Amino acid sequence: MKKCLLLATFFLMLTISQAQTKTKQNDKVKTAQSQIDKAMEAAMKDMSEEEKTEMRKMMKEMMPEMAKKPESDIISFTDNKKLVPAKDVSRISSLSGKPFTDDDVTANTALLYSKLIAKIPVSEKTILSGVMAKASSGSLLMEAATISFMQGHNYVAIGLAVKAVQAEPKNSIYQNNLAAILSQSGYPEKAIPYLQKLEVQFPLNSTVLHNLGYAWLQLGDVDTASKFFGFAAARNPSNPETALCRGVIEELRGDPKKAADHYVEAFEQAPNPFTENMAKNVNAENRLDKIDFNKLKSRISIYEYFKKDWIKIPLLVDDVSAYENNRSIQNGFSEMFTSLEDKIDDMIEASNAEVEALADQGETEFVKVMMKESQKGYSMISLPAVYIQKILMFHMLNWQQDYVTEYRTLLDEIQKQKLVMTTYGENDKCADYDRKNNEFLRYANPLIRQFHATKIEEARVWLNAFCTWGWYIAGNPKNMVLTQCISWTSFLTKMYENAVHDQYAIAQTCVNQNGDGITYMEVPAIPNFTCPAVVSIPFGLDELRLSADAATFNDNSWGIQKAVGSRHRNLTLGYGTDKNYITEPGKYGNPFTKTGNGSITPPGMGINDLVPLSKVLDDLNPLDPALLDTNKKSSSKRIRDAAMARQLLNEMIDTKCPGKLPPKKTRKQKFEFGVGKIELLEWSDDFNAWVDDKGELMYDKDFKPFGKLELTLGELQLLEWNEDYEAWVNDKGELMYDKNGKTFGKFEIGLGELEFEEIQTSGLQTVINNGMEALGTVTDFIKGLFD
Repeated sequence: MKKCLLLATFFLMLTISQAQTKTKQNDKVKTAQSQIDKAMEAAMKDMSEEEKTEMRKMMKEMMPEMAKKPESDIISFTDNKKLVPAKDVSRISSLSGKPFTDDDVTANTALLYSKLIAKIPVSEKTILSGVMAKASSGSLLMEAATISFMQGHNYVAIGLAVKAVQAEPKNSIYQNNLAAILSQSGYPEKAIPYLQKLEVQFPLNSTVLHNLGYAWLQLGDVDTASKFFGFAAARNPSNPETALCRGVIEELRGDPKKAADHYVEAFEQAPNPFTENMAKNVNAENRLDKIDFNKLKSRISIYEYFKKDWIKIPLLVDDVSAYENNRSIQNGFSEMFTSLEDKIDDMIEASNAEVEALADQGETEFVKVMMKESQKGYSMISLPAVYIQKILMFHMLNWQQDYVTEYRTLLDEIQKQKLVMTTYGENDKCADYDRKNNEFLRYANPLIRQFHATKIEEARVWLNAFCTWGWYIAGNPKNMVLTQCISWTSFLTKMYENAVHDQYAIAQTCVNQNGDGITYMEVPAIPNFTCPAVVSIPFGLDELRLSADAATFNDNSWGIQKAVGSRHRNLTLGYGTDKNYITEPGKYGNPFTKTGNGSITPPGMGINDLVPLSKVLDDLNPLDPALLDTNKKSSSKRIRDAAMARQLLNEMIDTKCPGKLPPKKTRKQKFEFGVGKIELLEWSDDFNAWVDDKGELMYDKDFKPFGKLELTLGELQLLEWNEDYEAWVNDKGELMYDKNGKTFGKFEIGLGELEFEEIQTSGLQTVINNGMEALGTVTDFIKGLFD
């Protein structure tokens, strides 16, 4: 049975990560078959010749089907430098070098549309006309434009983006998106004037700087492109597209090692096959599995199967007088854990029934059926899921080793202190015994509770990520994902059990106390792991729902189907709530989605502004100080908006259970959401930690929650009165006291009426950041379209 499971796991991972990698159908089957043959020979070394023959036959039969998943979207390449076109002197010389004015935007946009409509194919014109007949606002036109672009309808996307800009000529997001679509459709010289205008308006905006760099790169002007990518990286080190582009430039300059650093950095931001391909081309693929999960967890979607405090750790009273009550609580938890573990065992047995029955039919049949079952679950999220699961497993292996060591060290240290603190003198009386025991209880139990609370939280987040992304690898063949999640539930339960029973309960001396009481504890509900997580990718008011079987963006309310022969774009979509701000992905914690090479990495919900600037600044000499944030009030608003965007995205995650029909797709009139409290954190250089608005230390630099805090007297703070906030602020711009000298409590964020209505009627603002493309991605390029 063990061998069967190992083979099944091997083939599940192998068939996904190897069979979805080539362009033409025949080449794809041929190359993927060759790669799988090599891996199979190593995996089958202990099999008999008869078993090997059967396995090869089975794989040969399945290759054509494997090569179709998902929709033959992946293009493989071996030379990153070839992604950059040769310098196009004629197109570069056609640029005036003068940024557009508002009048220029109006005139040029109308001219683009007239030339576009005269030359695009009839089929594209039909889609364009159909959408325009339904779209009544700039936000709807841009929503449909972005979806069209993702679906490979470049000219429909250009036409709709042009109309969006015409509908709202002052909207900077629409101008950025139009320029991005033009650049990535093969017309960067038409995009640059728009981007130059935006650079004048928003000189610090990393998205504008990046898209300018990309446009120049597509014209083959590497030096100019490099300048803009450098500025974009200094402003915002969190954009994966900027890292990829800088890596290619380093390769062109003859430094593959530095390029590899950029590719790994981009992979940390959003694991995907396009970035993996680039890393492999500079022999850096071995670094991708070793990425720190503590960085990754804030950048990926994670569904909360286990809510925080799934089981609440009891706070025992650290006093000998409470012995009977403490023991009664521990006894009640003991009975509850026994019932819970019995329930978990029953669920594992039921979940395992199918795979055990299949295993009884022999290894060959087992692997054959598992592979066929797994193919049904291939999706656009499958390859990112493979990478993420690898990172998760590496992390858990190391985490468990550290956990055992730290746990043992803690218990040993507490036991040593117990011997010291409760050593009794020959003249001690009952009161002395109780006093010493109380001192020990007040020392030991808080440490025990804090240790377990920290470790349980780390395991809970990991397990939620594991169960979220397990579904995306290949569905749930024979309940394998379900069984794994239930099994890990047993591990998490044991951690909670230790947290309860490791706490000390010491009886009072010279008093008769009974520790046999039982306080009833309700058995917590085990999450429903039969329901895979469904993430939603927002496009204005529309949401494209991605589950474990989603292979395209076809399920959109505009009915725009993927273009025949096209491939999903390789780019990053940033999300924000402010219609007047071009979102910078990752900056201030803004969430983003990375698409590329037939896959999509859904947006994360955590703070994602932790990439150190040091290595970026080393590349830029001298650094322009203007690239760094100085306006505290503006930064505070951006942080708030980013937190709001993450919250809205988090509310869009749900699950799809067996037998539960997805809601009928209809166009929304409003973007529905609820807004609760948003807690803002900011980085404190003094404490080298993230602090809340009360100045309390919350997380270290790796976002681990603090345990016991030891504070020392800090430096004297000088306060000044701030008219804007009507409050006393310190030299960092932090609100300290109101006009009456009262300290600020919890800083609650309120949505202004206008801003709230804007989000409801327009949805989240989707901003396009251009991405490198493999050769052959743009298949319908019309030369001289805008001449």
